[in-house]
Amino acid sequence: MSGMKTFLPVAALSLFLIGCAGGDFIREGVSEDRQPPQIRQVRIIPSNLVYVGKQVKVEAEVTDEGSGVKSVTAEIKYPDATTQTVDLTLQDNVFIGDFNAQWDVNRMPADVSRWFMTVTVRAEDNSGNVARSPESSVRVAILPPDLPSEF
Repeated sequence: MSGMKTFLPVAALSLFLIGCAGGDFIREGVSEDRQPPQIRQVRIIPSNLVYVGKQVKVEAEVTDEGSGVKSVTAEIKYPDATTQTVDLTLQDNVFIGDFNAQWDVNRMPADVSRWFMTVTVRAEDNSGNVARSPESSVRVAILPPDLPSEF
């Protein structure tokens, strides 16, 4: 029985070392990936007006020819200067994430022309290369638009 106790850690260590060597062996034949992922077609839905509590969807087409896409996130900056990060997941060749817009309406800028929410998509590949999309912005409002009143 005491022979079994020393066998398990040795076997586990051997498998770990084989796994590490296997990973290095595969990389030797492939040129090092220095190109960041490509981000195309960033879409924010709704694209015209967002208010507190509104569900927002961010979509982005992200590809990486080298090591493959590791992660895609949307970095949201609200008009009260708070930020939020949302993970995007791959669905039908598009990375998609949903969130509810949340900011403190009492901390909005006095200048209404600055009432925007901005979104930047950040993508990282499996080699650690990072790409960022240009900033996209959507106008925000404090309250949802009024529904037409019934006559």
